[in-house]
Amino acid sequence: MAINSNNKKNKENPLFKPRYLDAKDKKNAKIAFTLCIVGILAFLFQMLYFVVRYKGFDDWLIVLTFWIVFIMPGYIADAMMVLVGGGGPLDGGKIAKDGRRLFGSGKTKRGFFLGPLIGGIIALIIHGILFWQWENITALIISFTENPDIYYHFYENNAENLIKDFSIFLLGNSSGDTTFLGFLNLIPRVFLCAYGTAFGDLAGSWAKRRKNIASGQPFWIVDQIDFLGGCLLFAGWFVFIPPAIYTIHVLIMLLIITPSLALISNSISFLTGGKSVPW
Repeated sequence: MAINSNNKKNKENPLFKPRYLDAKDKKNAKIAFTLCIVGILAFLFQMLYFVVRYKGFDDWLIVLTFWIVFIMPGYIADAMMVLVGGGGPLDGGKIAKDGRRLFGSGKTKRGFFLGPLIGGIIALIIHGILFWQWENITALIISFTENPDIYYHFYENNAENLIKDFSIFLLGNSSGDTTFLGFLNLIPRVFLCAYGTAFGDLAGSWAKRRKNIASGQPFWIVDQIDFLGGCLLFAGWFVFIPPAIYTIHVLIMLLIITPSLALISNSISFLTGGKSVPW
C-alpha cells in the first residue's frame, strides 16, 4: 500500500508531472541546452588554461574567489528582485512612441527598489564577516605562498602582492584597511553593484520591448548577461579595481560563468516544472 501511495503522490506532484513540449518549446529547450554545454566547456577550458599556464589549480580557485566576491551583491540582488517582486509595474503601463510598453509588467516597483536594497544589505553582512576575519585570512594567504610546488598566482609566490589582490576583491580596497572607515568606504560600491544589476536588467527589458519581443520570450545572451553589464558599469570596474592581468581574468570568468549558471539553473527549473521557459 505504501508503494502505491507514494506513486500516487509522485503523480500529483508537479515536479514529477510530465511536461508537454510543443515545437517552439522543444526548439528553445534545445538552444538553452546547447548554450549550457558551450558554457560548461568554456568554463572547463579556462580552468585547464590556468592549470597549464600558471602551474597550478590553486590559481584558478583564487580567481574564482575574486569573481564570486566581486559580483556577489549583483547576484544576491538579482535573486531578491525575483523573490520580493510584485506590486505595480515600474513603467506604470506607459506606452513608448513605438506603441510598445516601456519595460513590461514583469518589472515591478517593489522588485526594482527593494530587491537591490536587500541584496546590498546581505552582501554587506558577508563583507563584514570578511573584515572581521581578515587577520586569519591574511595568515591563510601567507601559507599559500609558502608552498611553491602548488601555488603560483602571477607573482611567483609574492605574499605582499597576493594579500593586496585579496584585499581589493574581498575588502574593496588596496590598502587592506580593516577599520570601520574601510568598511564604510566599501558601502557605495556594494550598493552601486546591487542597483546596477537592477538597471542592467531593466535595460534588457527595454531592449526586448523595442525588438518587439514579448515578455517571457527569449532574447538570447542579453537575457543572461544584461544584469552583469549594469552591475559592472555602476560598480565602476576600473575605478574600484585597477586594471591588471588578474582583473582581465576575473572579467573573462564573469562573462563565461554568469550566463552559463543562469542557463543551467533556468533549464533545470524548466525541466522540473518550476519555470515555464528555459531561460
